[in-house]
Amino acid sequence: MASKSKFQLFLFGIGMVLASLYVYKKRKIFKKRKQLKSVEDYENHAREKLPRFTYALISHGFGDIATVEENMAAFQRYSLRKRLFNDFPDLSITMQNNHVDLPIGIGPSTYKSWLWRDGDLCVSRAAGFLNICEIVPMLSDHSLERIIEANASSDVLKWFQIFICGDGYHETLVRRAESAGYQGIVVASGGYGYEDDFQESDWKLAITSIVDKLTALRLGNFNQMNPATAFHKHKIRPTVWKDVARLKSLTNLPIILMDIVTPEEAETAIEYGAQGIIVSNEGGKTVDSLQGTLEILPEIIAAVGNKLEVYVSGGVRSGCDVMKALALGAKACFVGRPVLYGLCYQGEEGVVQVFTLLKNELAKCMTSTGCTSIADIGSSCVVRSASYDDEDV
Repeated sequence: MASKSKFQLFLFGIGMVLASLYVYKKRKIFKKRKQLKSVEDYENHAREKLPRFTYALISHGFGDIATVEENMAAFQRYSLRKRLFNDFPDLSITMQNNHVDLPIGIGPSTYKSWLWRDGDLCVSRAAGFLNICEIVPMLSDHSLERIIEANASSDVLKWFQIFICGDGYHETLVRRAESAGYQGIVVASGGYGYEDDFQESDWKLAITSIVDKLTALRLGNFNQMNPATAFHKHKIRPTVWKDVARLKSLTNLPIILMDIVTPEEAETAIEYGAQGIIVSNEGGKTVDSLQGTLEILPEIIAAVGNKLEVYVSGGVRSGCDVMKALALGAKACFVGRPVLYGLCYQGEEGVVQVFTLLKNELAKCMTSTGCTSIADIGSSCVVRSASYDDEDV
């Protein structure tokens, strides 16, 4: 009788374990959201889910957001030229002599913790999983060391972005980044105040929310100061060319200059020893009515040739956009807002989903245009619409 009771208890225990495993598996399935069909779908989800102020912060731009809209519109002025009977392409490239699996990287966006808990770490892990380049922002919630440590592999390509500090604190961060294993220093042009990240109308949404958010935010690279205190104490200011020369003397890491928008600036970057430039207008967040970055790209490529690597950022919303940028001479593209939309959707997994979408779209475009590698992509793959040129006249 006792033996029978023990056997029944044993079976009951096994049943409970199996039931628990089943529930756990089901919970995992239900918690994992399906991949959406486009970057626009991820943005729409963010618009519906986030508080109005937070969504405005990550999606809007300066003034009438003409620069934001122009960045995206520029891609629509080009079409692909189709070719048939092609193999599946290889999407890998090298960036500053480091291998990555995609010519698409993650730009230096802030506010990630407002979208997902430990957002900086989620994005870092996603970049590692995808084996792509990530530019880690100086104004991150976590320290630069903690972010790079989030990756299981030490081979992940990480560059560190800096703003120039009037008291020289950025030099300390450069040394820390080099010691931590970063493989490049990205120099931002800015130094503008956080108020420039909001449209005038957005201030009217909830001034209390803005103050609360910015004072609650803590910067991992600034001893947990809030942004206002960090900007004031370290006197963050715009970059000038002598700062670039100084940085070249401090580190052996490649120097990549952000926010280059003219051929003349690109040529000066070469003179000061930069190994790369990012054609960018800061996502349209600081100045209105600028040219779209894709429109500027051919002029800059013509000016610098192969003397340094040229990347582009701003307005990329699809793998087709990436294809057009590569065809016009960019080495790779960096994306910002799509990363934040993916993070808002499902953290690390959401970011991976967005890049998987971009990857598949790029692969399809390459196959359709007869390109079996990134090196095959050239100006013959795209054509500018005559209707847009007529409008310009």
